[in-house]
Parts: sequence; C-alpha cells; structure tokens
Amino acid sequence: MEHQRNTARCCLLVTILLITTGGVHGLRDVELKVPAAVSPGDTVTLICRYDLEGEPLYTVKWYKGREEFYRYIPKEHPHTLVFPLPAVNVDMSKSGADKVVLMGVSTELAGKYRCEVSADAPNFHTQVVSAHMQVVDKLVGDPELILEKSRYAVGDTLRGNCTSPPHIPPANVTVLLNGRKVQPSFLYRWKQEDGKSITRIGLESKVTHAGKLHVLCIADLYNVFKTQSEVTLEEDRPRLASVLGTRQSTSVGVGSGSSSGRGIFVMESWQFILLSVSTLFFSR
Repeated sequence: MEHQRNTARCCLLVTILLITTGGVHGLRDVELKVPAAVSPGDTVTLICRYDLEGEPLYTVKWYKGREEFYRYIPKEHPHTLVFPLPAVNVDMSKSGADKVVLMGVSTELAGKYRCEVSADAPNFHTQVVSAHMQVVDKLVGDPELILEKSRYAVGDTLRGNCTSPPHIPPANVTVLLNGRKVQPSFLYRWKQEDGKSITRIGLESKVTHAGKLHVLCIADLYNVFKTQSEVTLEEDRPRLASVLGTRQSTSVGVGSGSSSGRGIFVMESWQFILLSVSTLFFSR
C-alpha cells in the first residue's frame, strides 16, 4: 500500500513538473497589428500573429465590433469565408491565415477590431486580442507659426504661437526648439461654423545657448498624419556702434532668417502683443 502511495506521489510530481517547465505546449503570443489611423479610400492590412508551439491551427476569426466578417479554416476548402458586413470589402487574394486586407475603407470602419485564434484538438486553446483603428481625412495645409522677433541673443525670451489647420477631429500641436519639445505656455481650441476645430499653443522659452535657433511646429493626428512649419532664427550678436551712436532696430517680416514650409510669420513686438491679446479676447 505504501509503495502504491509513493508511486502516485511520483506521478503527480512528474505531471506538475511537465506543466511548469513547459512540457505541455499550446497557443501563445497572439498579437494584433492594426494601423492607428488611415484615410478614407485606403487599402489596409490587419495582421494577427501567433505561436501555436507545434499545435495544429483550427481557425482564425476576425471581428469588427461584435460582428464577424472573415474566417480562416485550414481544414476546409476553400480555407476562407467572408461574412457580409456593411462597408467591409475583403481582398480575398491577399488575405490568409495571419492577415486580412480591407480595400477602400470608409469612415464607417473606424472602431474596434478583434482577432480570435484557436488551436485544433486535443487542446482547442483559444486567445482573443483587440485593437482600435481610426478612419480620418488627412490634414490640409501646414500649421501657422508666428514668432515675435527674427533674432535672439542668450538671455532673451523666445515668444510665439502655432496654430493648426482646421480639422475634425482637432489636431494636436507640438513645438520643438532645436529638436527639444517645448511645454506650451497656453492652449486654445475653438470650433468653426463648419464644425472643424482649430488648436493654438503658445511658445515662451528662455534662450540659454548661443547660435541659431531652429523652431519646428508640428500638427498631427494620432501621430500618423502630420504637417509642419519651421524657421531658423539668427543669433543677435553685439554690433559696433555707428557714427551716429545708434543701433538700428531689426527689420522683421515674412522671409526673415532661413525658413521652410508655409504659414511662417515674424513680427514686431507690438504686433505680436496685439495679436495675442485679440486671440485671448475672441477665443473666449
């Protein structure tokens, strides 16, 4: 009797060791890759990766929301099956066991997608993963970058603002100074009569290093669609006094310094202050 008990304990121990040390294999590492954002009319590839660890594949099912629209079954012929779903147009020739290709996507296809992978007998392990995709129009036009002056010296404060093109949904706006992100001094957002929103952020940063200043303003949607405006400002170095003992004020305007992109303006200080005050007044 004692011998039988010892044998049973040994068998149980071996079983536990097999499970904990990977002796039993199965489906794992299921991963869904979906673009964060696409434009209407695009062709989109959704990828579902998985590791069966030697088990046979039973089926891969694809869902938009709660509705199944595509299924891959390797044991059946044909291997693929498409379920009618409004606005869903599957490219059967390019879809397969680990991906599905959608042609001519519309705004209706924005939302949550799921991939359900199932291993075959004897275990029938199943895993489900999900991801979201947005369908939006691309940004039209570059952001408008306005700076107070065209030259700056160490110790000066760089002031300006950047305004995004109008869009639904509103674009995010980021300003980089010599490659580094600058924390906005203010953020306004308002909606036009056509429903499109505009975002404006303020720039106020102390100049701590000598040399040229490179200012880059980026408007983006979901970190996928981007437009930008940039300008390079010269260093305001001390100059020799003229015979009259006066120093000419810097003449500024569009085209001052080295710049690229559209919507870049450099204005006199009084003009910039007037614009900032009017912006604050009308945005309320």
